Amino acid sequence: MIALADVAVVVSNAKSSAKWWKKNLGFPSLNLGGSGHATLVAPPGDRFVLHLCEGFAPVEAGDTGIAFVTDGMDALVARMRKGAVDFPVPPKKEAWGAMAKFADPDGNIFWLLEVPTAMVRSTLRSRAPDRTRAGPKRRAPARKG
Repeated sequence: MIALADVAVVVSNAKSSAKWWKKNLGFPSLNLGGSGHATLVAPPGDRFVLHLCEGFAPVEAGDTGIAFVTDGMDALVARMRKGAVDFPVPPKKEAWGAMAKFADPDGNIFWLLEVPTAMVRSTLRSRAPDRTRAGPKRRAPARKG
């Protein structure tokens, strides 16, 4: 068996970058090992994670090729602009929907694509369970005997 673990994005300060992702996109973070190197961020419940990689390679700003989908481009972009997120390619309508490119504080460029709600919902169904929402409580099986 094999599975995608993460996609590394080189950043100058993982802790600061994680705060930026939380503030602007609502992505919670997880720090593995306590060293600060393995800082992961992702949309709540998503299997896809970004590894904010600090100190193992030089920061080389540019297009990551990493894309996020939404069915509410205008509202999301407005929220991100309130956080002073830079859009080197501002939102523009296309025949298939809309697209924009935004930059993190280190100049890493990410794509934002507006797609039909049905596609976003199908993406959500393929995610891991969202542990940030309380689900139904399960009872432990009764012990015999």
